Amino acid sequence: MSDKVVDINSKRDDLRHKRKEKRLSEMKDKFEKALPTEEWDPKQKLLNIFKKKPKK
Repeated sequence: MSDKVVDINSKRDDLRHKRKEKRLSEMKDKFEKALPTEEWDPKQKLLNIFKKKPKK
């Protein structure tokens, strides 16, 4: 009888985690579409976003 113990909370946590990862990837895609850059390196993309623009 003790062999058949199922931990429901761990399954729920796994599903929540998967949903959060999916939402995060969707947000990343939306952000990339909103601010397209020529850089392919993620670190360079972020650096380009925060660089100061020259004053005219």
